[in-house]
Amino acid sequence: MELNERQTDVLLTIVKNYILTGQPVGSRTVSRDSSLRLSPASIRNIMADLSDEGYIEQPHTSAGRIPTAKGLRIYLDSNLEMEPLSSEIQEKIKSTLISVGPDLSQTLSQACKMLSAFSSQISLVITPSHQLIRWQQIDFVLLRPGLIMSILIMDGGIIQNKVISVEKEITADDLIKFSNYLNEHFQGKTLLHVRASIIAQMKNARRQFENLYENALKLAKESFEDTNRQVYVEGTHYLFQGNDLSDINKMRELFRMLEEKSKLLKLLDKTIETKNLNIILGQEQKMDELSDFSVISSPYSLRDDNIGAVSIIGPIRMNYSKIIPAVDLTAKVLSQFLHEIYEKDSGSGDL
Repeated sequence: MELNERQTDVLLTIVKNYILTGQPVGSRTVSRDSSLRLSPASIRNIMADLSDEGYIEQPHTSAGRIPTAKGLRIYLDSNLEMEPLSSEIQEKIKSTLISVGPDLSQTLSQACKMLSAFSSQISLVITPSHQLIRWQQIDFVLLRPGLIMSILIMDGGIIQNKVISVEKEITADDLIKFSNYLNEHFQGKTLLHVRASIIAQMKNARRQFENLYENALKLAKESFEDTNRQVYVEGTHYLFQGNDLSDINKMRELFRMLEEKSKLLKLLDKTIETKNLNIILGQEQKMDELSDFSVISSPYSLRDDNIGAVSIIGPIRMNYSKIIPAVDLTAKVLSQFLHEIYEKDSGSGDL
């Protein structure tokens, strides 16, 4: 069903009042606040049609209506007006992140704390997806015969160490040759590209390489087999503020999701893939943990590759107009930070 002008006006009036008050919206309120100048009785007829089509619902008998995810999506996609950030807020976001220094983990943690305080909601910052980060250097250290440590350095100063069992015959000199070979062939390429290349080369390694380089490929593959991505989380105490999140079971489910993180990573990785700011409604995703929540998420990038995401989780009626610009700006500042720190060091030039 395509909404006509009257139905759209009534729906948007309900959505805006619900976001403002958190309470079901009645026909008298819509009659007063909409631009239609219709009687409450006429408004009720339009509301009945919207209910039948799934745009609004009645939470309990004799109550007004609240928007469903379907109704809220109409508002978010075509009628949402952003609330511009003041120059003071913009400067505070930029200065807060830049002042942390070149340490990526500290910067991401600070971004998470800042967004939570600004929005009074749960904030999340996902550390870079290792598959999209570029390989800078790998080194191997012989711990004892048969046991080595790989040290993989990636863009953004990210270091991944891993202890690997090897043949006892492999020497420290062999390890130097391994690292020299790998760094020569894979430096500057994303781990996604490196992984695919290594798998392809290993299929023909016996025909194309000496045993030495076959071992080098095996070690490289093992070195970044684990991703171990981290999710910074701040502001969980905001769940207990407000009257619209009274269901303790739903809060418990969300806490469990925040702790387990695997579902969260899968959900937010969609933002990284689409490369744009996303508003994810839990009801649309059919995720019980997020049924009463929305997620605003924006990716941050390095070398034009989206590698992580900045997000806010809040009630479905949160102030999107205020929060979206802050999430978007934070992601852009993080991208600029990564460019200036790591691209400049590699001689790529300034912004």
